[in-house]
Amino acid sequence: MAYTALYRVYRPQTFRDVVGQEHVTITLRNALREGRLSHAYLFNGPRGTGKTSAAKIMSKAVNCEQPIDGEPCNECGSCRAISSGSVTDVLEIDAASNRGVEEIRDIRDKVKFAPSDVKYKVYIIDEVHMLTTEAFNALLKTLEEPPSHVIFILATTEPHKLPATIISRCQRFDFHRIPLKVMVDLLQRICQSQGVRVEEQALTLVAKMAEGGARDALSLLDQAISYSRDEVRASDIMQITGTVSQAYFSVLARSIAERDVARVMEQFDQIMVQGKDPEQFLHDFLYYYRDMLLLKTAPRLEEIVERTMVDDQFAEVAKLYDFPELYAVIETCNQALAQLKWSTYARVLVELTLVKMCQPVAQQPETVAAATSAPQAGSEELAGLANRIRALEERLAQVMQGQVSLPTKRVEEPRKAEPKRAAAAGGSSRTPMNKVREAARTVDETLTRQVRGQWSQILTDLKKVKIQYQAWLVNGQPVAVGSDAVVVTFTSPIHCDKTMEPELKGVVERVMQNVLGRPLQLLSIMEEEWQAVQQQVGQKDGPAEEEQDPFLTEAIKLVGEGLVEVKD
Repeated sequence: MAYTALYRVYRPQTFRDVVGQEHVTITLRNALREGRLSHAYLFNGPRGTGKTSAAKIMSKAVNCEQPIDGEPCNECGSCRAISSGSVTDVLEIDAASNRGVEEIRDIRDKVKFAPSDVKYKVYIIDEVHMLTTEAFNALLKTLEEPPSHVIFILATTEPHKLPATIISRCQRFDFHRIPLKVMVDLLQRICQSQGVRVEEQALTLVAKMAEGGARDALSLLDQAISYSRDEVRASDIMQITGTVSQAYFSVLARSIAERDVARVMEQFDQIMVQGKDPEQFLHDFLYYYRDMLLLKTAPRLEEIVERTMVDDQFAEVAKLYDFPELYAVIETCNQALAQLKWSTYARVLVELTLVKMCQPVAQQPETVAAATSAPQAGSEELAGLANRIRALEERLAQVMQGQVSLPTKRVEEPRKAEPKRAAAAGGSSRTPMNKVREAARTVDETLTRQVRGQWSQILTDLKKVKIQYQAWLVNGQPVAVGSDAVVVTFTSPIHCDKTMEPELKGVVERVMQNVLGRPLQLLSIMEEEWQAVQQQVGQKDGPAEEEQDPFLTEAIKLVGEGLVEVKD
């Protein structure tokens, strides 16, 4: 008789045989016992956790002639026929190879026929996420209202790829990764039933490498039994999987902690001579440090350690590392693994990574110097600012006492415009205000009307140069044209500031010259500021504002014009 793989020999035949999924099996058994069957189920979870096995057990349980507490008896004719695959009413479909709309239409046409051999017709669609969009659409109506004798069981490892309309029509069960202790107990029972001697450390290593999948664990155990002669050892598992022993990683990690680059290179060369894969080596080394970090942060939670056996040697090496060093080492390994996918010289990159890991993580001298000098520089700036404020206060006191005379100009800028000017943060401040006032005094009404009439043409030509340029200028309005400049007002300080940048300003001026036939300088300004300029031009003493006292200008910059009042 031909040999059968272990994962097929020990495939669960009842819900009690499904390990690590009690939250699923108990719910299904209660539903079967109470007759509360749904028309569609969705089983999703990692590979090898029992999704397809649970679906087959479910198909036997609903058709069993003598069910026992929600479990199939596996003795009646229906159970035996379903287990052997001879019942045509229980169909297992691989959606990866039958993913088209025609296959789903075939199912839709056949579900209306009553089952011929058993009570329920069960469709098990494995890897259902592989179906096409058209196939899902064809399945929707049938899945929502199937005949009473039909049950759909969908299984997938990627439920996020399923349409929400499919998920909402099913009872969803999430299968979890099998816990480490449960996996080790399962492997121990199978080895005892097979009469195979195995080290406990070897079983733990197999369970950790399976990452919660029973099928992966049994396949690896099957391979290890074939490789070993009298007893399965941990060294055999490492040999057939190409992994590196934990003792080797401990020696290598100790050498890295001691900054012994020569010894680290010697240890790595030994692994390469044995034919190990550099990427797999670095991957396992990353998990070694990951488990070390978890051991130091949560020493009592040994179950979260993925691949490392927590022994005395591992604990001693962990004491050689502090948290900053572990963070740096893990980050270095992670970056190297990302680069290995695109690197041609994997060994060289891993060697470079090991050398980097040997470098100290302490702060560099220049970093420390910069950190210490920064507070000093900040304190000097604060002291200078305090001196300037003190001098300003003394100067203002003298002004108030009449000891110092100031220009007789009374500042009467509209205060409502101040918040928006401050919000501009340098927007229209780039525009020379003296040129704006000059343009306001020498307004050419004829030329202004010409510019306004051809403004749309200017925007169109600017859009041909670059659409972004036109977008910055489109919100501006030409309000006045002087002898050599055009004043454009904006309501947005961002647009006002952008249009005065040299690159955009130069392009706009060239376009205006091409359209108007004469050179004009662009002067962008906020609407509130333009209104203030118009009021100033209308006053007789308007030009005196340009001759403000330098100290008064400095005071306005420091405390704001709204808080400064100059008396005659």
